Amino acid sequence: MRVRALRLPLPGPAGWQRRPGSKWTFQPFSAQRGRTHASVTTDRPLTLDVTDFGPIARACVELRPLTVFVGPSNTGKSWLATLAYALHRYFDNGPRGMRSWFQTGFEEPTLPEGARKDVVDILGRLTLSRYLDAEMAEKSVTLTPPVEAAVRLHLREQGAPLGAEIKRCLGVDAGDALVRHGSGGRACVLLRHAVDGVPTPAVHKLVFGDREWTFRSTIPDRSRIRACRDGGLWAASELMDLLKAVNEPETVQTRRVWDAVGVLARDVLPMRGRTFYLPADRTGLVNAHSAIIRALIQSATIAGTGRADPGPALSGVRGDFLEQLAAMASARPTRSGHDREALRGLGKRIEDGILRGAVELGVLPGVGYPRFTYRPSGWESDLPLTNTSSMVSELAPVVLYLRHVAAPDDLLIIDEPEAHLHPAMQVALMRQIAAIVRARVRVILTTHSEWVLEELGNIVGRSRLTDRGDGESGAGSLAARDVGVWLFEPAKHGNGSSVKEITLDEDTGLYPSGFDAVATALHNDWARIAGPSGDAK
Repeated sequence: MRVRALRLPLPGPAGWQRRPGSKWTFQPFSAQRGRTHASVTTDRPLTLDVTDFGPIARACVELRPLTVFVGPSNTGKSWLATLAYALHRYFDNGPRGMRSWFQTGFEEPTLPEGARKDVVDILGRLTLSRYLDAEMAEKSVTLTPPVEAAVRLHLREQGAPLGAEIKRCLGVDAGDALVRHGSGGRACVLLRHAVDGVPTPAVHKLVFGDREWTFRSTIPDRSRIRACRDGGLWAASELMDLLKAVNEPETVQTRRVWDAVGVLARDVLPMRGRTFYLPADRTGLVNAHSAIIRALIQSATIAGTGRADPGPALSGVRGDFLEQLAAMASARPTRSGHDREALRGLGKRIEDGILRGAVELGVLPGVGYPRFTYRPSGWESDLPLTNTSSMVSELAPVVLYLRHVAAPDDLLIIDEPEAHLHPAMQVALMRQIAAIVRARVRVILTTHSEWVLEELGNIVGRSRLTDRGDGESGAGSLAARDVGVWLFEPAKHGNGSSVKEITLDEDTGLYPSGFDAVATALHNDWARIAGPSGDAK
C-alpha cells in the first residue's frame, strides 16, 4: 500500500511555549533568551490589496522578504507577481539622478502656498545629513503640510503612466483586458504601507478600466521620509544647488521645485531597490535569446517601413528579461563590496551544490550578444545551454542574476522555480533561496510544488533553534515574520479566484496548501483498485 510520509508533532523547541491544555505557541524573538538568529525585515511590508484584477476577485497580501504564491493553475499567481513587478519598476527607489522619476501632467504647475520655502528647507537638511548619522538624519526629515499637499498633487498625476507600465508588463493594449470578466468593468489596486513617525499608514488607490486610470494618495500628516537613502541625498544636493541659481525665469524655478517634490515623493512609497522578473518560460528565452532579439530588431525595422506585420509583441516581463540578458555581456558592475560578493558566492553555491558545474558568460563574435554555456565539473570544454539538461538551463538565469545583476534591497521574482527540477533539487534550491533572502534580496515565488512548501516549513522551523555553540544557529533559516505564503483558490462558480494567507501548522510543520488532499485521493483510489485481497477490481 502506498502511503504518504506523515510529519509527526515534535517536542516543543526553544522559543515555543505551551500552557496546560493548549497548543504550542511561538514567542516573539525579543522574548527568547540566548537567541542569535535575527529577522531580515528592515521595513514593515507593503500591503497589496487587489479587486477584480485579471482572474483574481480579491487578494490582500503583504510583500515580505520572502513571499510565496501557491495554488492551482490559472488562479492569478503570475498576474499578481507581474503587478508587483510593474509597481516596483514604476515607483522604485533606485538611484536615477537628480530628475524626478515620476512623470507629471502639469503644464503650468502651481505650488501650494509655502511649499517652495519648505522644500528648500527640507533639501538643506537632507544635504546636511551627509555629515550626520544616517538614522538621526532620517528621523529629522518631516514633511510639512504644504509639501505634503504638493506630494499628493504629484502622485495624482501618475495614474495614466502607471497604467501604461502595468499594461506593458502584462503585454496587453487596453485597460479592460486587465479587469476580471463579469466584474462591471473596473478594477482597483490599493497600496498600504507604514510611514515613519506616524501611526496611520499611507494608502494609494489605483482604479482602472477601459480608458481612464486614476491614482489617489492619502498621506498621513507630519510624515517622515528617508530620502537620504538610495541616491535621494545626491538628488537633493544637486537640486539645492540649482535652486540657488539667480536670474532664472520663475517657471524654471517652479519646475526645479516640482523636481524636488518628485524626489521627496519617491520616498513616500517604500519600494526601494530594483526589481527583476524571471518568467516561467525562462529556459526557452535563455536558449533562444539571440534569435529572439534579432527577430525583434528586424520586426521593428520592418514595422517602421510599413512593409510587413511585425507580429505579436512580447510581454514587458519577457522583454525586460531578454534585455537584461543581452546587457550582461557589456555591463560593468555598478555596485561592489561585501554584500555583492556574498550574492556571487550564493550563485557559486548553486553551481557547486545543484548544477555540479559552472555557468559561463561569453560574447558571440561579431554581434556582441552574450553566449551562455555550461561546463560540468571535471570537464575541459563548455556546452551550449541548449545541449544541457533542463535543470541546468532552468537555474542558469538564477546564477547569472546573482553574479551580474542583483544587489541587496533588490526584488527578485521567480516564476515556478521548481520547473524541471527533481524533488531533491527543489529542496536544495529552496535552501539557497532562503540564503538569498538572508543576504537582503527580497524574493517573490510562484509555485505548484509540495516539496518547495515542505522545505519552506523546515526553513521557518529552523529559526526556532537556539545557539548550539557551533556557529550554525539560524543557518538556512528564516523567521516566520519574514515569510508569507498565500493560497490562490478558484471560485466554485467561475467568479474569480480568492487569495488567503496560510500559516505554518504547529503540529505537522506543513503549510495547508491542499497538496495532501491530492495525495489522499491517490491513496484512496489505489485502495479501491487493489481491494481487500490485493487484486484490482
